[in-house]
Amino acid sequence: MHGSAVQSVISPTAHPVYAQAPHIVQLYDDDTFLVEVLSQFVGDILAANGAALVIATPAHRKQLDTKLSARGLDPVNAALQGRYLMLDADETLGRFMGDGAVDETRFNDIIERILGKICCTANGEELPVAVFGEMVALLWAEGKMEEALHVEQLWNHLGKTHPFSLLCAYPISGFSSETHIEPFLKLCREHSDVAPSEHYLVLNSDDARLRAVAQLEQRAQVLERNMVSRQSDEQFRLLVDTVQDYAIFMLDPEGKISSWNVGAGRIHGYKSEEILGKHFSCFYPQEDVERGKPQKQLAQASQEGRVEDEGWRVRRDGSWFWANVVITAIRDSSGKLLGFAKITRDVTERMRAQQALHKEIAERRETQRQLHNSERSLRQLSLHLLRTQDEERRHIGRDLHDTLGQSLAVLKMKLESLAFGAQQDEAIGDLADCIRLTEDSIKEVRTVSYLLYPPMLEEMGLKSAIPWYLDGFSTRSGIETKFEGHPEFGRLPRESELALFRVLQESLTNVHRHSGSRTACIRLLIKDGMGTLEIEDKGKGIPKEILEQSGQDWTAAPRVGLRGMNERMQQLGGKFELISEKLGTTVRAMVPVQSRSAK
Repeated sequence: MHGSAVQSVISPTAHPVYAQAPHIVQLYDDDTFLVEVLSQFVGDILAANGAALVIATPAHRKQLDTKLSARGLDPVNAALQGRYLMLDADETLGRFMGDGAVDETRFNDIIERILGKICCTANGEELPVAVFGEMVALLWAEGKMEEALHVEQLWNHLGKTHPFSLLCAYPISGFSSETHIEPFLKLCREHSDVAPSEHYLVLNSDDARLRAVAQLEQRAQVLERNMVSRQSDEQFRLLVDTVQDYAIFMLDPEGKISSWNVGAGRIHGYKSEEILGKHFSCFYPQEDVERGKPQKQLAQASQEGRVEDEGWRVRRDGSWFWANVVITAIRDSSGKLLGFAKITRDVTERMRAQQALHKEIAERRETQRQLHNSERSLRQLSLHLLRTQDEERRHIGRDLHDTLGQSLAVLKMKLESLAFGAQQDEAIGDLADCIRLTEDSIKEVRTVSYLLYPPMLEEMGLKSAIPWYLDGFSTRSGIETKFEGHPEFGRLPRESELALFRVLQESLTNVHRHSGSRTACIRLLIKDGMGTLEIEDKGKGIPKEILEQSGQDWTAAPRVGLRGMNERMQQLGGKFELISEKLGTTVRAMVPVQSRSAK
């Protein structure tokens, strides 16, 4: 059998059914009808000189002999001829049952040996054989439905090797419970034909028989659908009842609780007998109840189909937890509201983790903001110090030039006047020394003044101030310098020119003190909108460990140092680069040429 409906096992035109189908099941209400069916089934075979095996209860065997004799047949003579064998159903059943289960090997040995005796005559000709087995009905009556089905399957297996027609019969009273639905459908699948009742055989037309079969089909299909639905409902109920991480329960249309699962008890703290029938608003904080939140959520779910919410809920012991809640409206096929399904999950830990994460993010952002502000303040302070230093140098340079320089010049004039009027040679020599010393002082004051803040830088610009500075540097250091200035390099904002000049001073000081180079090349370039100053030497380069300490004042110079150079360029929106190799070092400082107008 391979169908799920009874249609696949019913032969509506088989009357007499038993002469055409190899494995038939007869359903009956009355024993008298069963004996009538048996007399027809067995009698037709014996009358055709066939053989019959009847395994039945003593009462049914006795009634069958009486019916066969009434038809003019001689059961005793048929038995002597080996064509008719009657066995006790209960006794035969006991021979192949062990520990309450069917022993397949013993069943095959016993039944197959019996069939072998009656299937052939003395000259070896095959006989048509009819078999009736009441053992399955006895097993079914004892509640051993699976064992009855097993015996039916064993009969089917024997039917593949032994030609016989088999009739099994079950009283309809054995299918009175819902627990019989699934076994009944399985039973139908094990038979080639099903006779739905004793009335089936007395129907005189094929249409009437078809209607009887159709009614049984419909009933079986309804039973099968109900069984599948109940199994599905039962599986779903078991699933809901065993879920512990979710509170899953039903509400009636007014919001009263009508079901309660294990998870609901674990999360809310109520036992089912304590909560069933109560309104679900008992889970909400009092302020939510006063604002009508529970009723509003039911109304929204009824209107929109579902509503989802997160918020605080209250347990039986008064403690609060953060819940994720989904309420879904349940309606029948006509659209009538039957109630609501409510699923609640305790997400307090997730909420607290999110709060902690948000707090940590906010704290980190605040720390970054403060750090950014501190860096900005430090840069502003550094720039202020650099500007103050430059301004102070400017003032010192002017003061030296305008005050001390003028005073020494007047002194020189007076000493010269005295020298020309002196009579004694010794006085003349002293005065000459004073004049020479005074000239040296003026020269030194002028040099220091120009180094601190060269007037030429402010008056003529960086392109003119660099050659003047290089002349003095070469004279003092003995290092040969070369200057290359781009023809289009013009004036820059005062702070940009001053910053580049300080980089030049610091870099040449480093060349003189540390590089060992005898030459230095200075270039002023215009490239990609940037004014660029390059100082290149051919010395021994900067040690790798010092380069890795970027940002430190590795030169130990009394002026700006590497950090100061970089800071000056950043404040002006420029860049500072230091490239050092074994054959020399290149310092490159860049400032925008169009970011500010010249001052």
